[in-house]
Amino acid sequence: MGQHIMEQSRYEFFASMLLGRPDLLKLYSVDAQAFTGPDRDKNGVIIIQNNEIFITSPLPGGKPAVISALHPVILKINQQTITAPTQVTACDQISWDICEKPQYQITVSDDKLKVYFTLYRAERYAWNLVNNPASANVTVRAELNRDVVLSTLSIEQIIAGFEKSPLIGNLNIPALYEELHNPTYLPVCIAEGKAPVPGTDASLELLFPGNLEHEFNRGEQTASDADRQVLPPVREGEVFARKLPPIEGLPGFDVFGYVLPPPPPQDITLVAGASASLQPCGRIKSLRNGRPRITGSGSFIKTIDFPEVHIIPENGEALAGIIMFPGDVVVHRDIEQHTVIEALGNVYIYGDVYNSTITATGSIMVRGRVVDSGIYAGAFGVMHNRLCSFSKLLMQEVGGLREAARLLAETVESVQRTVKYGLVVLLLLENKYNHLPAMISNLQELLAGMSPAYPQDNEPLKRMLNIFLHPGQFTRFFTDNVLSSFEKLLMDFYDAIAFLQEENVRIDIAGSHGSMIKSGGNLHIHEEGITKSKLFSSGNIYFERHNSVCEYSTVEATGNITAQTVGQDAASASALLAGGKITVRRIQNTSVTVGEYSAAITAPEEDIEFTAESLQQRNQADTDAACPAAD
Repeated sequence: MGQHIMEQSRYEFFASMLLGRPDLLKLYSVDAQAFTGPDRDKNGVIIIQNNEIFITSPLPGGKPAVISALHPVILKINQQTITAPTQVTACDQISWDICEKPQYQITVSDDKLKVYFTLYRAERYAWNLVNNPASANVTVRAELNRDVVLSTLSIEQIIAGFEKSPLIGNLNIPALYEELHNPTYLPVCIAEGKAPVPGTDASLELLFPGNLEHEFNRGEQTASDADRQVLPPVREGEVFARKLPPIEGLPGFDVFGYVLPPPPPQDITLVAGASASLQPCGRIKSLRNGRPRITGSGSFIKTIDFPEVHIIPENGEALAGIIMFPGDVVVHRDIEQHTVIEALGNVYIYGDVYNSTITATGSIMVRGRVVDSGIYAGAFGVMHNRLCSFSKLLMQEVGGLREAARLLAETVESVQRTVKYGLVVLLLLENKYNHLPAMISNLQELLAGMSPAYPQDNEPLKRMLNIFLHPGQFTRFFTDNVLSSFEKLLMDFYDAIAFLQEENVRIDIAGSHGSMIKSGGNLHIHEEGITKSKLFSSGNIYFERHNSVCEYSTVEATGNITAQTVGQDAASASALLAGGKITVRRIQNTSVTVGEYSAAITAPEEDIEFTAESLQQRNQADTDAACPAAD
């Protein structure tokens, strides 16, 4: 870099300031002809050399020098930290420091059960300012000097930082020592509390055989039609269930030594129907023969009753149309074309099912095959029960009508005009919501088909439905409160049906073709298997027979799938999806998914178990084989 030329007076100033510093002084030379230079030569200047900052004030007519700093340099002028370019003169006091990342960090987990030590570097090095020749505008920079080690982090220094902390008595000293001498630079747990042990929620223990094989006999029936029904698992006078009370958990402690109480266990409330009696110590006794129905799945209110049984004999007219029953339905024959069975209990079918829909809030047992049909049990039985689906859809539409009426009334009133709320509702029913009368008629038809055995009192809902079928006669009656009451009646009706969903439900079929099968619990295929069907289970799916097959189908379970033969050839490809694991005796031409990992199985494989871990390893092996490492 060329030498800088300065006026004589400025050179004399530098000479006096840098006396004995020839390394700085040689940066400048004096040119007598430069005394009459431009005004910019009168500006103040800054020099950085050997970690020192030198500043000259401007000469008359000149401007002060400007200084700034670049991270990690912290620059102070007259003991004030600057964050932007600042003018300085020789009268200002300049100091600098380094703001660098700490050598380590201590973090506490959100639940305060673990403390982590993260090492960034064990050595602390010196920093040097980057030399800068004389300039009127200087940015102060610094660089790490790895040749000068100021200090090395020791375990004593780390422990000293905990002297006044309650963590000191809980530190894992060996873990600290290992990380310092064999650093991984990853978070290392150096202290740990103890999580509280959750208690046990109250539950209902069944004291009778809960498996449905006791309720549904797959063998040949020899009894007369009048006696052919599912054998009752409970006799009159038997104690068939008992409440197990909640059990408190155990407290824990956090890393600071404070007690962590366990979450309180949830109790349950038992409501006994007319045929059940609550005994001391939580025991429940039967007052009649039959099948106990325990409803309230997913809630902490359990209702125990004994549903009535509707029996359809083997001999008689062919089934057709709709069968709605608020209890168990037993069918001793095949179900023919276009039949709908909606039961608020279990359904037992001693034959095949063709082109029909079966819904049950409990379990569904089919001795034969299910062909071109829909079978829905438990939560899915609730969803596909028309009493629930119609009332829920109508409830949503009434809510939309109420909101639209409010907005329309506010719009009219905003222009200082009065409007009758009933006329607003009538206008909407004749235009945007002109589809509502048909929906109301559909629900009315369903309510009319309900037998007196249904426990719900539907008279208030029926009256409200009739009012909204003739809105022109009730314009003075309509208010926002009326629409709100209509919504609540529909919601209460829906909740009453949905609450009859039973626990531990199951679907059991021999096989299926072209059907949709959905179970809110387990799903069991006890004979030949399935083709061109879709199966879903909120529990496990199990194919029992050794020769049971799965072809052209999709099988999905939130738990495990146990199958026999899946996918015979490329044309019969299937898909298996599980949340837990998949166990198969023979498989090919099938897509397999467990959790978030999938694989396409094309070649035949036998006696194999798929888990998320095994699929991850399989995929990694396939990737490695496709992209071999370079020699």
